[in-house]
Parts: sequence; C-alpha cells; structure tokens
Amino acid sequence: MQLSFVPTTDASEIRLRLERLLIPGSLLDAALERRIERLSSEFAGYAASYPLPLWAPGLALSNEMRGLTEALFPLARPRALFELILRRGCRFVPLLPGSYLYSSASWLDLLQKLSPRLRSPDPAPMLRLIAEDGDARAAFLFALMLPQHFGGGFDRYREQYRWLAGWLGGQAGHSKGIRVLDAACGSGEGTYQAAQLVAEAGLGAASVVHGSTLEPIELFAAAHLHFPHDPEREREYRNRVQPVLGVDGGPSLEFYLDRVDAAPEREPYHLVLCNGLLGGPMLHEPVQLAAAFAGLAARLAPGGLLLAADRFHAGWRLRVPREALIASLRAAGLTPIEVPEGIAAIKP
Repeated sequence: MQLSFVPTTDASEIRLRLERLLIPGSLLDAALERRIERLSSEFAGYAASYPLPLWAPGLALSNEMRGLTEALFPLARPRALFELILRRGCRFVPLLPGSYLYSSASWLDLLQKLSPRLRSPDPAPMLRLIAEDGDARAAFLFALMLPQHFGGGFDRYREQYRWLAGWLGGQAGHSKGIRVLDAACGSGEGTYQAAQLVAEAGLGAASVVHGSTLEPIELFAAAHLHFPHDPEREREYRNRVQPVLGVDGGPSLEFYLDRVDAAPEREPYHLVLCNGLLGGPMLHEPVQLAAAFAGLAARLAPGGLLLAADRFHAGWRLRVPREALIASLRAAGLTPIEVPEGIAAIKP
C-alpha cells in the first residue's frame, strides 16, 4: 500500500483522508449480530461460574483471576470478533498481532489495558458499538494501535537532541538544505522535534524532514496530529507541534509508509534517525536486525549520519547489547562514532 501525507490539522481534510484508510458507517449485519449474541451468552456462562469478583475499572488483577478467566472465557473468543470487525472496517491490513489484542495474557488484561474505553466485562456492548458506529470504531482502532506508554511522547532523547543540535549547526555548507529521515517514527513526536532542530540551525527553508513507519494508523496520527481516542493527548500534541508547522522558513514535512528493511524508494538522506526500535522487543533477531541496518545504511547519502537510541522502555527491554549493535553498524558498511546517547555512525 503506497501511502504518504503532508501534515495538516484541517478537520475537513482529515476526515476525507481518513476515508482512504477506514470504511465509514455501520458494518453490523444479521450474521455478525448472531455472533455477538453467542459471545455474550458465553460470557454470561463464564460470569455465572466465575467464583471471583467480576472485572470493573480499577480492579487489581491476580494470576488466579487471569488463569480462571482464560480457562472459562479464553481471550481468543472475543479477540476473533474484535479482529473481524476491525479488519472489515479497514481498507488495509491492520497490524493487530502487534497490539494488546495479542499481547494481553487474558481477557481481563485486555480490559485493563483499554480501560476506560472498555467499561463492561461483557465484550458484546463494545463489539456492537464499533460494528455500528464508524467514528467509535476508528477511535477504538486508534486506541489499540496508539497506546500511551510511560516515557513515550516528546523529549525522549534529550542528550541525543542536544548533540544533534550541535551537529546541525555545523551543516551550514548545505546551501540546498539537508534531507532528514525519522525512520520507524511511530506517532511522529521525534520527527517534529527533528524539524524544529533543523529550523533552529537555520537550515529549514530548503530542507526536508520525513517520518516513516510501517503502520498506517501511526502514520495517520503523526501526519494529522490526530488522536480521536484521546482528546487531551491530541490537544497537547498540537500545542507542542504548532510552532513547528507554523514557523517561517521551516523545513517541508512529509510522512510516508515504509519498512526500514526494504529497499529505499526515496532520494538518500544526510541524516537518518531510528529511535526506539533497533535491538528492542520488536526487532532483535540477528537476520532481521542485519536487514534493518542494511536498509538504514542504504537510505544514507555518502557522508550521512545515522543516529539510534532506545529509551522508550527506559532501556530495560533492550535485547541486544550496545557492542553488538555497534558491530552491526560496521557490518552494514558504516563507521561508528561516539555520541552521548545511543549509537551513531557515518556512511563513508
């Protein structure tokens, strides 16, 4: 799926663009209603035989609760219907296996992670709502694909940004501006911060800053500062980014769908950022990691700089040691350099 967006916060344009991704209106038909009713009956059987308190917002979960719930009302049952409705409502294949639908240990854990959006322990009311109401379905999908993580958001890599500001200050020789890519950009916070640094270095007018991700909902949220499931998050995000979008002489911005391990289809970049990904829980297998480093190296122009760090999980979920990541830089034909945060390398 080829997909790219220039940022906008115009509500009419956002709605038009969102219909490129999501099917509006009701998806509920008689067959789906029967399946929801059957699931609700299964839940009623679980509730009648479950000897512990039923879930409610704020309930502290125990392993006994999880085990009993998984035995009596397996997560696979409601997950199948949530997935059916969400897939039917998308014009693309959503990456649901990477979401809480699959990472949750039980139905109770999914309820906990999506509270307060999920308010009833019976999945039927929410299933019926997202089947009938396109806006509710979109909000649920965004909530699922864009959870708010502790330590996420802006200012995750302060030392990296401080060092990068100095590096950008030394790039005045690029009279035609510089090209910057924030690869695996997620919901775009790092992309906008990179754009701000480029503008502050006086390189903005002729420069471009791109963000790329393989997940269409992340891409849409980043390009449109759009979080329909969380109005407060959207408001704070827009307040933070508006000066970057509105600055005179700022770089041109674009977000596009891409995989870091795919062959590049854009012109090479002078700077590539790839934070919160390499060596972490999503990308740590040797073959995949080598392909990612090769793909990132291929996106660099000669003399270009690659920066990568991982503080998204405070570093504790890093699966690959720093020394191994530096070895991967060398294997991809890059020359490592010392930076105060994360890893970095230059393309000869």
